[in-house]
Formats: sequence, C-alpha cells, structure tokens
Amino acid sequence: MAIASLTVSGVRNLADATLECDPRCNVIAGANAAGKTSVLEAIHVLARARSFRTARLDQVRRDGTAELLVRGDVQVGTGAHRLGVARGESGTRVRIDGADARGLSELARWLPVQVINTESQRLLQDGPSARRSYLNWSAFHVEHGYHEAWRRYDRALRQRNAALREGDSRTARALEGELVSAAGAVDTLRSGVLAELQPHLDVYLQRWLPETPVQIVYRRGWSQSRTLADTLADQHESELNMGYTLSGPHRADLQLRVHGMDAQHRLSRGQQKVLVVAMLLAQASVIATQGGVQPVLLVDDLPAELDVEYRAAVLQAIEESQGQVFFTAIETEALAVSAGRLFHVEQGTLQEMI
Repeated sequence: MAIASLTVSGVRNLADATLECDPRCNVIAGANAAGKTSVLEAIHVLARARSFRTARLDQVRRDGTAELLVRGDVQVGTGAHRLGVARGESGTRVRIDGADARGLSELARWLPVQVINTESQRLLQDGPSARRSYLNWSAFHVEHGYHEAWRRYDRALRQRNAALREGDSRTARALEGELVSAAGAVDTLRSGVLAELQPHLDVYLQRWLPETPVQIVYRRGWSQSRTLADTLADQHESELNMGYTLSGPHRADLQLRVHGMDAQHRLSRGQQKVLVVAMLLAQASVIATQGGVQPVLLVDDLPAELDVEYRAAVLQAIEESQGQVFFTAIETEALAVSAGRLFHVEQGTLQEMI
C-alpha cells in the first residue's frame, strides 16, 4: 500500500499542489505554521473523509474557496486505484476509480492510515471512547465481519435507546434479542483482534520498556461472570429511568496498567509517549500481517515528541515496518532518516527538494 501521487486543492493555507510520493519515506520540512501538518491532514481526509484535527471538515477548507479537493493515486499490490474526496457547499463527495463510493468504510479499506502526533496521547489520557476507537479500527481492518457486526449492534442500540427514552418497555425488551446477538459477535471479534495485537505490542514493549510490566485489560462492557441478557434484565428499570442502555460493547474499555495502577499515573511522560507509539505501531503491524494491507503512517513532528534515545528506537521500528511513511519536521537533521523524497513548505507553498 502506497500513495503514488497526491493532489491537494483548497486545503487550509496550502497552495494547490501535486506531490509525487516515494513508496517508502517522505519528509515534509518547514517552520512552524508553514503548513506541514496540513499535508498530513489532507492525506487523512483522503483516507477517511475526515480530519484528525477538527470534527468539521468545512474548517479544513481554505477561506474563500468554494471546494476542498484531495485526490490520490494509490498503489495496492500490482494494481492502482484513484481515490478522491471533495467538500463543498453541497456536502462531501467520495469517489473511487471514478465511481461514487458506497460508504466511507469502502474508502478506509483502500487506504488505511495511522497518525502519530501529540494527540495520540489521548489513547492514555482520555476516557474509554479513545481506546474503543483504537479497538474498533483494529478489528475493522483485521476481522472482515466486524463492520457488519458493529452496524447491527449500533442499529439495535439506537432503536433500544429511543424506546427507553420514550418509556416504551415492551419495545425495549423486544429489541434485546438482536442487541445481545450482535453484541456477542462484536465482543468475539474484538477479543480475537486483541489476541493478534498482543504479541506485536510485546515486541515493542520488550525493546523500549523492558523493566516496565505493562498489562492490558479488556473490559467488554458488562460483567465477565454474567451474560449480557441477564445484565439487561436486571438493569431494565434503571435504564427506563435514565433513557439509555447501560451495558454492552459501547461501554467497553482497554485498561493499561503498570503494577496495578493506570499507566498514565505510573509512567513518566516520555514512557507514556513511547507506550502510545508502541500501541499504534502494533496496530499497524497486525493490520499488515492479518488484514493484508500495510497502513500509511503519518508522523507529525516526532523530534518534539520523543527524546533522542526513544526517537532513534521508534525511527528504527518505522523503517523496519516496510510501509510508506510521511514525516514532518522543522529540522530534518533531527529525524536521521534517509528520505526517499524531501519536500519543503513555506507559507503554504510545497516544493520538492532535489
């Protein structure tokens, strides 16, 4: 998996440009606020039709521009595909090989991406939703039945919550069979992908945090000792009063612990950063080995995130992954990578450095 060329138009402060990308390593250098991160953001928009910096895609569109457009030629094995995402006043359009995409999940399958930046710390510091998202994306790319299982569960959950809000006990109970069935499928597939993730994660932790025993505990969203059906039956009156479902995969979490405590309370800030990077690289590894597609890595200002020792170790692991990577940096010397292609951005203008 590699982006062969990237066309960007109407994205933040970036001047319209087309980049011919290296299949392995691309470095985007420039001063702060020059537009480096906006290049990575454009790639993320191409992969998911959304930004990793804002929930509103309209905020990515350059002021005064009618339309945001990101287009890419993606090499997959021996084949090539053209992806395009446009956002204008009429909404978002996604096209794959000249045809409208059936859904955003189709886009994500063609171009999986992994972002490593300052926001990655949320995996440890935020609530369970960030870790559920990590788990969901892992399962989506590894377990082919996961997307449909999650859609079934989400549909049943929304319908049941609507019934609970309306105080419709009969309908809420009637929906429990489908909810429980879909929840079982989601939980089984999540457990399976976690079993695949663990050995990949252990490799990084043994190299980077050998003296720190990190334990990952999966909380599925209801008691391990009870069925979800029994749990829902016991909670029915409480759920009617509150108007939503209290237990299920939508309440799952991954707890990262060191000596029985949350990792963020036992590890130094540097150790927390490297643990998060290990989790993200482990995710990329398992997607590559089990899902069959190597994710594109978007690494934003790594020198500012890690000290010299950890930075060198992470760069070595990224180079060993054999996937395509896009780095940003103020000073390229701090990266110590042999860039396949080096781009410089100044006041939004991108130029390849020869």
